[in-house]
Amino acid sequence: MKLIKNHYLYLRLLALTLLFSGQSCQSSGQNNQDESDWSFRRNIPEYIIEELPSEPDTLSQSSHFLFFKYGNIKTILLDEVIDKSELAVDKLELLTGKKLKPGTIKWYLYPSSETKGLMLKNSTPCQIDFDNQEIHLVVNEVFADYYLGQANELILNNLLGIPKVKVLQAGFAIYFSENWQKQGYQFWTGKLLVGNQLPSLKDLFDDQKWKYSSDLIFGSAAASFCSFLINYWGQQQFLDKYLNWDAPFSDLSDLELLWRDYISQSSIEEYPVDTPNLPYLKGFNFAHEGYRIYNGYGSRKAAQSLSYIKNMHANAVAIVPYSFTRHPKEATPIPVAKRTGSENDESVIQSSENAQALGLSVILKPQIWVGRGMWTGDIDMHSDDDWLLFFKHYGHWISHYAMLSEIYDWEVLCIGTELVQTTLKNEMAWRKLIQSTRTIYSGLVTYAANWGEEFENIKIWDALDFIGLNCYYPLSTKDNPSDRELDKGFSEVIKKVEKVYDKYHKPILFTEIGFPCIEAPWKEPHRDWGDFKVNGDHQKRCYEVVFEGIKNKPWCGGILWWKFPSDINTTHTRNTGFSPSGKPAEEVITKWFQMDE
Repeated sequence: MKLIKNHYLYLRLLALTLLFSGQSCQSSGQNNQDESDWSFRRNIPEYIIEELPSEPDTLSQSSHFLFFKYGNIKTILLDEVIDKSELAVDKLELLTGKKLKPGTIKWYLYPSSETKGLMLKNSTPCQIDFDNQEIHLVVNEVFADYYLGQANELILNNLLGIPKVKVLQAGFAIYFSENWQKQGYQFWTGKLLVGNQLPSLKDLFDDQKWKYSSDLIFGSAAASFCSFLINYWGQQQFLDKYLNWDAPFSDLSDLELLWRDYISQSSIEEYPVDTPNLPYLKGFNFAHEGYRIYNGYGSRKAAQSLSYIKNMHANAVAIVPYSFTRHPKEATPIPVAKRTGSENDESVIQSSENAQALGLSVILKPQIWVGRGMWTGDIDMHSDDDWLLFFKHYGHWISHYAMLSEIYDWEVLCIGTELVQTTLKNEMAWRKLIQSTRTIYSGLVTYAANWGEEFENIKIWDALDFIGLNCYYPLSTKDNPSDRELDKGFSEVIKKVEKVYDKYHKPILFTEIGFPCIEAPWKEPHRDWGDFKVNGDHQKRCYEVVFEGIKNKPWCGGILWWKFPSDINTTHTRNTGFSPSGKPAEEVITKWFQMDE
């Protein structure tokens, strides 16, 4: 939509600027009281801090490692960590001919990314403290294998030393990790090559690009490159060159062709895939409300909020990780969120897995914020070369989420939201991107078009599984229209929707629709900022009109209301906001969702 949805914009933009300004703190984090990092503990409720364990419990000692834990860790999961870590040492010692000194490395285990994040200011499932020889690991069912590869880096550093280039350090560690990201690095690298999303060697050798790029994509590519070098040079020569090799770019050009040919020659074992057979989707855009770890994605509060949604008879949620671009006219990299407190991978994974455990289908819906008061519809390049560069960056970013969605079997991936100029001016680029996405991701694919010109005129709907509409069409210009007038207003919207459906015959999914809790929200449904008065009854009327309007419409594949917060308490601090939680509109939703069962 043309205007940003709410006056939370400034805070979100400020937070995102902080989130993408650098990497997560890599300290050991044993000092639980440190408040020096961007006022980390400010506004965190005291009871949250009091619940954090203060001292680690000594668990056990294996042949090579010492294990400690914070909180409750299931014994079966602990045993798996010990067995896999010792197996990794056996493999690495056999290959290198070196021995790891027992007791050198300590493992600190945490029951959740939320607990680890609040204690260390770093919520990544596996955090390596190279200086202190420590591995900090989240150990639960969701992240059971997530650490594979990363932990090997510390072991290899002890056996071989630290190489000059990150691509060898990260890639060689993953090379030894069976079933890395469930299918193995060979599987993913083959997918990326076929989908034209494999990074170049020049990019892989640029350590700065690892900071904002996909660790999934770069990690699998780096492992594949190490595999290629071992095959190309032989194992002993690879080990001899491991520490000091730093190939000049002239060498990389020749190696690039050989490496890509090596990948294409390698067999990729496909696995059977069942395309999701989804019911009529009824749910919400599940919003990450807050950057304090305990109140956003991945938190216990978010899990409680998802249970609340389930009790409203919803069957789906859209999880919405954000990135950021500083200027809509410049083709710059789109960073994958990594900072603690953001919609990073671990928080997105945890909440998505919590949703599926409740029986909710997951629609992953990555979105971009644009600075300086602009929006994604303003993204528009000056030249063909700039457009090519934009789609390179965007393709890398969305492929990360395609890969993540495939790994965790999320049902629907929305590959873009309200990128108006990009879709209206670049049909073929989007078709290539859709094809590339389908190479990586086997689920259902949609795009969330802005209401109006984009939704009604873009030509890529035939290539997608759902026609996605962010529906903020006004229903009336009057201050006090009758119910009949509001119904008529929405019937005009339905005519526009059905015109698109009649052309493409794909189900319409309301990827967003909503109304703020203000007086006359039907005038500008996208707007909740300004000098407005709270009016729950007016919001409720709009919900009733929409449900009545789409009732029994065969073309409607579902509706995802904008929005429901990860922390329900935020609703009470912003009563004019879009969330229906605790407002009269909540009863309307529950009633209609229940009717569809």
